[in-house]
Amino acid sequence: MIVLRCFRVDRVNYAIRDYVETFMKKEFVESIPYHIKEVIEECSQYTPLIIVLSPGVDPTEQLKKLAEEKDVQFEAISMGKGQAQKAEKALAEGAENGNWIFLANCHLSISMLPDLEGKIDELFKHDVDPRFRLILSANPHPNFSISLLQRSVKIT
Repeated sequence: MIVLRCFRVDRVNYAIRDYVETFMKKEFVESIPYHIKEVIEECSQYTPLIIVLSPGVDPTEQLKKLAEEKDVQFEAISMGKGQAQKAEKALAEGAENGNWIFLANCHLSISMLPDLEGKIDELFKHDVDPRFRLILSANPHPNFSISLLQRSVKIT
């Protein structure tokens, strides 16, 4: 693999996968598909769900359909400039009424995440409707809130 790395850096990942499959178990290199439905059912109203986005993927429609199946109100807010107050209001109403709040593209408002996390902490001190779910989506970003990542369930 060292020689391969010298000549074909782009092929090293494939070589490592082949090595692991051959000399270990294939389970170590297979990715297990998760369905959003299963993940949301496992989450509680106190556990945010973060969807790490891949190019060309938009989970909004899938989340809307799932919310309709569960007979829950769904509100999607595309994050960016000027959306902080709208998001905070939606969070407060959602926690009280048991709605699903989807904050899309959180990587566009990284500076707002510490305030959002404070708002989440404040909400979770009180009783929250068991149907409430907070779902965030973001592209990978080096400045994303570490504590928010640690307290959340993450899927990609």
